[in-house]
Amino acid sequence: MYTSADWLAVSPLRLGVVAGTCSLAATWFIQLVLLGLILPHWSDGSGLIPGQDVVGFHRVAAEQAEAIALYGWSAWELRPNGWGISGLMSAWYALTLPEPWVLAPIQALLYGVSVALLAKLVFAVTENNRIALLSVLPAVLLPSAAIIYAQPHRDLYVMFGLMLAIYGWWLLFRMQQVPLQKALGLAACGSGLIAVGFIVAWLVREFSAEIFQGLGGLFVLLLCLLAGYGLRQTRRYLASTLASPVVALLLLFAMASFHSGDFFTRELQVAPEVTESPGAPEMDVGDGWRSVNCLPTRIDDSLRRLAGAREHFIRGYSHGRTAIDTHIHFRDVTDLLAYTPRAVQIGLFSPFPHQWLPHPEAEPVRNAYRVLGGAEMVVLYLVLPFLLYAGWCWWRRPAFWVMLVPALAWVMVYAYTVPVVGSLVRYRFPGYVILVALAVAGLCQAVLHWREFRRSRLVAPK
Repeated sequence: MYTSADWLAVSPLRLGVVAGTCSLAATWFIQLVLLGLILPHWSDGSGLIPGQDVVGFHRVAAEQAEAIALYGWSAWELRPNGWGISGLMSAWYALTLPEPWVLAPIQALLYGVSVALLAKLVFAVTENNRIALLSVLPAVLLPSAAIIYAQPHRDLYVMFGLMLAIYGWWLLFRMQQVPLQKALGLAACGSGLIAVGFIVAWLVREFSAEIFQGLGGLFVLLLCLLAGYGLRQTRRYLASTLASPVVALLLLFAMASFHSGDFFTRELQVAPEVTESPGAPEMDVGDGWRSVNCLPTRIDDSLRRLAGAREHFIRGYSHGRTAIDTHIHFRDVTDLLAYTPRAVQIGLFSPFPHQWLPHPEAEPVRNAYRVLGGAEMVVLYLVLPFLLYAGWCWWRRPAFWVMLVPALAWVMVYAYTVPVVGSLVRYRFPGYVILVALAVAGLCQAVLHWREFRRSRLVAPK
C-alpha cells in the first residue's frame, strides 16, 4: 500500500521541505510561545536563553543593524566583535527587523537543505527510501537538534556547509562511474558545493576552515583508494576515475592556500630542541609541544594547534559543570594516540549518566538541558551500536565511507579539543547527526533481516 510516508520518502526535496517547515514551526514556538509567554523568566526578552553565546551574537548584530540604519551599508562589517555570525545576522536585521524570530526562515531553509542532502546520502548507502526517511528523523526530533536550529548558533551554518561539502565529495566519487563528459559536470558541481560549504563554515567560524582542510586530505586518500579498487574491477571509465582524486587534490591545495586565521597557533608553542653534551646540566624544555621528526611538518603543526585548541578550552571553560578530563593535556603525538579510546567514548556517548540529572546549583533552564540530554542519550545508547551493523551491511558501498569518514573525523576533532560536554554537544552535532543516521539505518536493516529470517523459518519445510 502506497502511504504518505512513501510519498515523502521518495523525494529528498519533499523531505527537506517538511523538515524545514517543522524546524521553522518549532523555532517560532520555542522563541515566541515557550520562552515568550510560558517561561519568560528563562528568556532574555528576545526568545534567546541567557548565558549563551547567542545573546551576545544578537546584541552585536542589533547594534550593527542600527548603525547601518543611521550611516548606511558602509557601517557593515563581516565580523563585528570578531563574530561572523553577527555580521550575517546584522545584514538581515537591517533588511527586516532586529529580532531573532525573523531569522527563523533562513535557519529553517539551511536546516531543510541539510536534511535533504543527508537523506540523499543515506539512500545512496541503503537504496531504500523508507530507511532513508527513518534515518533522518533524529535530525528533526532530537532535543540537541532543536538547540541548533531554534537559536541563532554558528553550528547551524557550519552544519549546512559540512553537508554541502560531503555531498560535493560524493559527486567527485560519482565521477568514477560515468563517462568523461558527464564526469566533467559532476566535477564542476561537486567542486562548487565543496567551495560554498567551505566558505559558509569559514564565515561564521574561521577555524572550521582548518577542519575542512583535514577532511579534504582524508577524501583525497579515500578517493585514491576507491579509484584503485574500481580500476581493479574495470577500466571502462579510466579517465574519469583518475580525474576524481586529482580534482579533490586541487581543491585541497585551494583550501590549504586559504587564510583560515591560524587559530590556536600561540596556545601551545614548540618546545626548544635540547642538544645533549657530556657533562652539561639537564635543561627543562618547558611545557611546549614536542615535534616528531617522522611526521611531515604540516601534519605535526596541525596536531600542535589541535592540542593548543584543547589548552584554550581548558583555560577558558574548565569551570563549567560539564567539564571533563580537564587534567589531560597533549604534548606530542603519543599523548593524542593514548587518549584516542577515551576521546571515542566522550565523542560518541557523552553526556554520561551522571550528567543526566538536575544539578542543585544550576539554573532551571540548564537543568532542563540536562534532563532532555539524558533522555536523548538513553535512546542513542540503544541506537548507536547499530552503526557497527550498518558497517557490516554496507562496507562494500562507497557511499557508506563517504558519510562515515568525515562524520567520525568531525566528532573526534571536537572530542579531543572540547573538554566541556555542554559545548561539545553543539560542536559535534554536524558530524554526529550523520553517525546517528547511519546507526538508525543499521537498526532498520537489522529489523528487515530479522523479519526475513522469521519468515524463512515459518515457510521452511519441517
